[in-house]
Amino acid sequence: MVKTYPKGNLAAKIRLLRNVKILFSEVVFGTPGKRCEGSGLCRIYTVTGAKRLDPHPRRVPVILLINAKGNLGLRLNKNDLSEELHRELFHGPAFMVEEQFVLPKYFARKLGVTQYRVPAGPYPLQARGNWLDIVF
Repeated sequence: MVKTYPKGNLAAKIRLLRNVKILFSEVVFGTPGKRCEGSGLCRIYTVTGAKRLDPHPRRVPVILLINAKGNLGLRLNKNDLSEELHRELFHGPAFMVEEQFVLPKYFARKLGVTQYRVPAGPYPLQARGNWLDIVF
């Protein structure tokens, strides 16, 4: 079954699989230890929570998912990236996480996992049309 989820630039056809859960969110890309500069995942907000915040040049709407293999995935629309952020973090074949990131408990629970840690290291970037996918 294919379902369309319209959320601004996040309108995407996502093939719904029995064991895949998704959550619309906003991520601030960067390194927590460097005040959200650098490369990695710095913070995650709910879409509702992000609306109450001042704009941040590194905060991008994303779709978080836990795939059928139990891996955390992130999908973002290239149109939501500034040219600078695209050049800095999403220009090559891999997305670099400089510092381990722990998925907040709220997001883990909503995605059906007890906890999830993203270790530091490179993760392949997959371009699918206007979308970028990262699986951690």
